[in-house]
Amino acid sequence: MAKEKYVCNKCGKHTPFVQEVENLPDGVERHYAGCQSCGYQSTIFYIDSEIKSLMYQQKNTAFGTKKKERLTKQIQGLMDDLKQKIESKGENDENK
Repeated sequence: MAKEKYVCNKCGKHTPFVQEVENLPDGVERHYAGCQSCGYQSTIFYIDSEIKSLMYQQKNTAFGTKKKERLTKQIQGLMDDLKQKIESKGENDENK
């Protein structure tokens, strides 16, 4: 079976999609894919223990229910907030 590929955000070349995980402070995980051509790491998402717990609940909730829809929206909101928090912190660290 052929590996899934994606286009690198930096060099624009097609590269195999291999998801990796980096452990960050405060129990946060950064999930990313690395380009085999240029080495750039494209962040897919960040999660923490709260998001992991909600994802577990979501996985064990029947498809098509209001509860699953609510969990999906809650998880997406928390992931967006976490991404913004981490990436804005990184920008602040670079400006010091």
